[in-house]
Amino acid sequence: MVLGFMLSCVLRAQAAFWLVLSSSTSLHGAISKQVLRAQILFFDSNPIGRIVTRFAKDCSILDNVIAVFIIYVISGALRTLTVIITLGIINPWLFIAIAVAVVLMIYILRRSMKPMQNAQQLDGILRGPIHSTFSMVI
Repeated sequence: MVLGFMLSCVLRAQAAFWLVLSSSTSLHGAISKQVLRAQILFFDSNPIGRIVTRFAKDCSILDNVIAVFIIYVISGALRTLTVIITLGIINPWLFIAIAVAVVLMIYILRRSMKPMQNAQQLDGILRGPIHSTFSMVI
């Protein structure tokens, strides 16, 4: 069991590494493509320092924050799967309740995704001037 746990931890870390690596590579390529194909007006209104800072910030968030988050998500998914299998072995009737719970969670997630994205976008827009003013004051 200990050997299986160690193997699963190594596989989890390897999967997280490859996910972050492929995500970071595709984000870097997409950002580079958009910046290189931007119109001159974009570079007139945004100084190069702001563009590079934003570029570096997005890549560092993906490398540092998302990598840890992916490991937590994989661990949580595997724990949930283990609990579901254990409960199903103990009482197979619980698969009905689990199926209803999964359908309900998917429904709630799909209904709430757009409002969450709008709230985060509005928060970013409204908070942006506050952060810039605060940093100028400091």
